[in-house]
Amino acid sequence: MNSNRTLKIVIIGRGKVGSSLVQLFDLAGIFHQLIGRDTLQQQQAVPLADIVLLTVPDRDIAPLCASLTQYFTAGTIVAHCSGALGSDCLDSAASLACHTASIHPLNTFPTLSTAKATFATLEHGSHAFAEGSLDALNVLVPIFERLGFDTSVLGSADKPLYHAACVFACNYLTVLIDVSLTTAVKSGLDRDLFMRAIQPLVQSTLDNIMQSGTSAALSGPIARGDSETITRHIECLHDHAALYKALGRHALQLAIHRGDLSSEQIQHLSETLDD
Repeated sequence: MNSNRTLKIVIIGRGKVGSSLVQLFDLAGIFHQLIGRDTLQQQQAVPLADIVLLTVPDRDIAPLCASLTQYFTAGTIVAHCSGALGSDCLDSAASLACHTASIHPLNTFPTLSTAKATFATLEHGSHAFAEGSLDALNVLVPIFERLGFDTSVLGSADKPLYHAACVFACNYLTVLIDVSLTTAVKSGLDRDLFMRAIQPLVQSTLDNIMQSGTSAALSGPIARGDSETITRHIECLHDHAALYKALGRHALQLAIHRGDLSSEQIQHLSETLDD
């Protein structure tokens, strides 16, 4: 493999990730071929490929890889873009002396249109996280950096924890906003109005976290040591009280780390959140 320009790259999967990555390959001027699950297309394209990138749903990666082994040749790079799975799901290719890896573009892709909008330019600012064989990573990482990704390498055993971290940052942030909206509706407020109202709050919070870190960005009753307010919240939350207390216990650790609370405040808050 002499250079990225001469590599034959085959992308299998026309979904949100595959289609949006194709945009970036086009913008970067990297030759590629996008195909679907058609057996004839695979039979024609895969044997000639230097890199086969699987952008299909997680449950389909291992079976698809196994079905393609008849077309792989030794030294082919076979990779997938799942955040949850490691390169070990490509063991059927590795057993043929292929170089395997996973490389995960870290962003959210709720719809095809939003995925394409996210990657409309090479200045999208996203990161990618990769793991797998060194031979595969030595080729894939520079390619993804040409696609605009700030790319880092993970240990293969750390992939599940990495993906859990992504779920906290993305999926569960969405859940917390939904809980906030649901609680506001129970207080008599209009959901859409409150969505608009919290947008500056959410954005300012995120900006503060990115600028100063999580401990410094923490505000509100726990940061102030206000156990009486926390008690009133728990009493009125009902269905979401357990979630509120679980998050509150973690918030208390952030506040303790910052060092602003007295030992008495810490004790009162701990007792309130553990009840």
